[in-house]
Amino acid sequence: MNATSTLNEPARRRLQAHFALTRIPFRKSVLAQDMFDSRSQRDLLHGLEFWAEVRGLAVVTGPSGVGKSITLRRFVQGLDQARYRVVHVNQVPTTLVGFLRTINRALGLPMRMHAADLFDQAHAHLTAHGEEGGAHSVLVLDDAEGVRAELLDVLRRLTAWALDAEDRFSVLVTGTEALTRTLRDPVLEPFLTRVTFAATLKPFSVEDTRNYIRFHVQRAGGRDKLFSDAAVQKVFAYSQGMPRRVNQLALHTLIQAAVLGHEEITGDFVQAQVIGHPIYDPASAS
Repeated sequence: MNATSTLNEPARRRLQAHFALTRIPFRKSVLAQDMFDSRSQRDLLHGLEFWAEVRGLAVVTGPSGVGKSITLRRFVQGLDQARYRVVHVNQVPTTLVGFLRTINRALGLPMRMHAADLFDQAHAHLTAHGEEGGAHSVLVLDDAEGVRAELLDVLRRLTAWALDAEDRFSVLVTGTEALTRTLRDPVLEPFLTRVTFAATLKPFSVEDTRNYIRFHVQRAGGRDKLFSDAAVQKVFAYSQGMPRRVNQLALHTLIQAAVLGHEEITGDFVQAQVIGHPIYDPASAS
């Protein structure tokens, strides 16, 4: 749960007034076009933009909370809707029939009883759509770390058309390190040989973290030095540069600073908050 979701409206106003903010920073609900660009996120976004022109299979991995979803949202929103048709599938089932039914449902196709019928229906729809000369379909499988190797191989066979003469539609698969481990399964060798773009989204560097905190504070109307340099270093160390954890820890320290009447977040204050925090290990920072 986002920390600000537990604040009632008077509490929100008091928190904003304490730091002279126009809104609460470090919130989950940020528009994709307003996202902060880290070097890794920017490189991933540009890579996906090139891949969209090349087409084929793409794989994006990275730890939970590193910013894959918001980067993918920005990529999808930047696609020309006249040229691309995005079909988004989230939380993919682990059974063959469930997997194929989810894809057919996302395509707006009727349900069939047998896996073979579901496969043929989705394949015919996707390859025929490309033949019509309209928008190129991009099938996005998000949070696919739970998908078994056998299902990814079915996905690869779903893309086959005319002895791989062309890519009638493209597929983007994303997930955590668990997806990376699944991709090492020998059964997926044919899948891997067809991947035209693969990338791993990396956590923030300390400079990214500094710029990220400054970005959110400035957008909320706060002072540039609301978080001291030492505080930024502590937030980076304990979050390990994971954007979701940077948000979590930065917002937590803001709330606690307002409760205790502090007007600036110092390194010692972040340290003190980590010591009493149920999630963070004080010994985890290097």
